[in-house]
Amino acid sequence: MSSLKKLGMLNREGMRACNEGRPGDALFQLTQADSLARSLNSPLHEAKVRNNMGLVYQLSGKYEEARVSFRIAASRAVEGGAENSGLHRVIMSNLGSLSVARGRAA
Repeated sequence: MSSLKKLGMLNREGMRACNEGRPGDALFQLTQADSLARSLNSPLHEAKVRNNMGLVYQLSGKYEEARVSFRIAASRAVEGGAENSGLHRVIMSNLGSLSVARGRAA
């Protein structure tokens, strides 16, 4: 299996675990995907995975970890040449809605 296919599989399985209510498994898969994206020097893939990590952290009530993940995702998207792209806008929207989610939880 190619590294990119493995990265995609890890990312999908991580989000599946999240949707099934298994945030620990989700973060394990996504951390593996993030490491692979970094080893491939693929900032756009890293941005996608980090965005997903942020979503898992947010759903788990770990708002500071989510904020850090979204900020890293945004930075990697810009580094990959995707500033103001759909991906970058989604990441920034997730970062912006984090404070709303945090306020609801309080």
